[in-house]
Amino acid sequence: MKKLGICLLALCCLCTTSWSTTTRIIHVSPKGNDQTGNGSVQAPYHSIQKAIDTGVNQSAFSDTLRIHVASGDYFLTKPITIHHTDRPIVIQGEEEERPRLLGGIPIEGWEYCGKGCYRAFVAEAFRYGWRFEQFYVNGKRATPARTPNEGWHYVKDSQETIAAPGNPLASYAVQQLDFHPADWQTLKRAKPEDLQEIKFRFYHKWDITRKSPRHIAADSARAYFDGRGMKPWNPINAQSRYFMYNYQQALDAPGEWYYDHKEGYLYYCPREDEEMEKARCFIPVLHQWLRIEGTPEAPVRGISMENLSFQYAAYTIPPLGEEPQQAAAGSEAAIVLEYADHVTLKRCDLMHTGAYALCIGRRSHYNRVEQCYIADLGAGGIQVGDTHLPKEGDDVTSYNVIDNNIITSAGHEQPCGVGIALFHTHHNRVSHNDIFDILYSGISVGWVWGYSYSPSKYNEILYNHIHHIGWGELSDMGAVYTLGPSEGTRICYNYIHDVWTYDYGGWGLYTDEGSTGIELSHNLVLRCKSGGFHQHYGKENRVEHNIFAFAHLQQAQLTRAEKHQSFRFKHNIILYDRGESLAREAWSKATIDIDSNLYWRPDHRQVEIQGMTFERWKKEKEPHSIQADPLFRNPSADDYRFSSMRNARRIGFEPFDYHTCGVYGSPAWTRMALMDRQRSAAFNDIYGDHLRVMCREER
Repeated sequence: MKKLGICLLALCCLCTTSWSTTTRIIHVSPKGNDQTGNGSVQAPYHSIQKAIDTGVNQSAFSDTLRIHVASGDYFLTKPITIHHTDRPIVIQGEEEERPRLLGGIPIEGWEYCGKGCYRAFVAEAFRYGWRFEQFYVNGKRATPARTPNEGWHYVKDSQETIAAPGNPLASYAVQQLDFHPADWQTLKRAKPEDLQEIKFRFYHKWDITRKSPRHIAADSARAYFDGRGMKPWNPINAQSRYFMYNYQQALDAPGEWYYDHKEGYLYYCPREDEEMEKARCFIPVLHQWLRIEGTPEAPVRGISMENLSFQYAAYTIPPLGEEPQQAAAGSEAAIVLEYADHVTLKRCDLMHTGAYALCIGRRSHYNRVEQCYIADLGAGGIQVGDTHLPKEGDDVTSYNVIDNNIITSAGHEQPCGVGIALFHTHHNRVSHNDIFDILYSGISVGWVWGYSYSPSKYNEILYNHIHHIGWGELSDMGAVYTLGPSEGTRICYNYIHDVWTYDYGGWGLYTDEGSTGIELSHNLVLRCKSGGFHQHYGKENRVEHNIFAFAHLQQAQLTRAEKHQSFRFKHNIILYDRGESLAREAWSKATIDIDSNLYWRPDHRQVEIQGMTFERWKKEKEPHSIQADPLFRNPSADDYRFSSMRNARRIGFEPFDYHTCGVYGSPAWTRMALMDRQRSAAFNDIYGDHLRVMCREER
């Protein structure tokens, strides 16, 4: 036995030695050279792509290809692509100073040109005639020259002439839009040739239209647009909001820029703290940083990317404009996975995008996005799944994990972008993410309107912290928004607060258009404009053990009464000091399993529900519900821990620790999820202005 043990030990040593001699780390450095390097420490390659191609084609090495990326700047001239590999690949940067993979070009040589503005010649754009629609100074997105500088103007009138009918939208139509002449003073100073590149952004309820006019008559404040017919549910009409941008006469405020494609000069008016002689300025060039794409027969598997900082990705409006689209669903992404399994992005930055940051696309499974900082986004953060409805039984994207990420500052180009959008996909987990400072919904689940087949099942939305969304720019949104049949989906243990819309529809939990079979439980939902919970229509959902507090119009809402059971509404705590408890729409007519809830007004006014006294409502609808102080420690300071569970126990409420929501890890990481005080104050200003208007209207 002793000899056998010695032999086994020797065999193990031999195996270890064999692994170490065949395992190779390929090195990449900003000082490397793809032509003369060999991937060693002494002679590294210059690009990750070269390291991948070399490693994949060298079959003599072990199962795992390891690529070490040294710190520094890497200017990408084309997207990194991985289409096939017969072994796992680990691409790892240095953790303390992540290497920066830049999809843009630097702009230098600034000269002062008067009126507080500078200019620089952009030789590449002038020489090749390419357009760009984003520009950054010291890592901060600059604003295309626009009118008005903040907010929006309003359309005076609109007419549409349909030239080619279609179903449901006209295939081709012309819109004549009239505007208020007082709003067009900057255009009247412009020559017709100066307005060839002008663009308009029109706001609808939950999305936008962006396009250039076919003809513009500045003197009469009129413009003509053409293309697809307007959507009847989201038309451009009188009082539609808009602003116009991308013309030189609008360059009149700090932080604005304009590119004169005829002369090749980029003009910029610096902000107060910017010195153009020292500023680091970038124009995004690449639309994508990375594409991992296999085939249905041979998906790419086993790719890990860690400690990399992807920055600057471009987006340009299509030549015929950008039609309204919920959640910016058709928009592109800077990183794309298709037919890709077991891909991991860990401790990566995805920053400064023109559209979405990441798309886990068609038939991709078991991928992970962990501890990534995803910020300054043109549209939204992460898309999962395909938007095209598959046939029943077809393989769809599934079993992906998005955990412990920060997603912030989104919607700069397409305000309808979503923090995390799950389309046709199932069995995904979205957990412990901080999603804040975005203009539309935080998390969207499902992509079917109504009760027809949907593959979106068993998705879990757990322990997320979603806050400061809306910013009064769009309407009809939810911190967590669902669509269609989603049996087995769980939305639990989330902390949601501060949702504010332009008009209607700022909800915390929003089950829309046939949402079915969803559990919404153990969520803390505060300060939402239109309510902590809203169901448009759906069936057999469970709304239990939630705290809905201090919404402004109502605490919970149901729009459509249907014959089937809409949902269970039990063991919830409803705390409010203004508006209604349950909105006066369909609660009395719908089939709802409602009981054992606690209602309380801290102003000590009597609770009323559906125009009834609480005693009458209790007798008719909720025999086991109570009107009582929930005995939170200090709700005015957002402290919803219980000083006593005495009253909560009476309704069978199950407490949960909302402090576990959001990101976790080192103090340095969790501090990154704290919202900037100035941004928080700006949100409160918008909220305060709108609230004062609401109060005047109520009086």
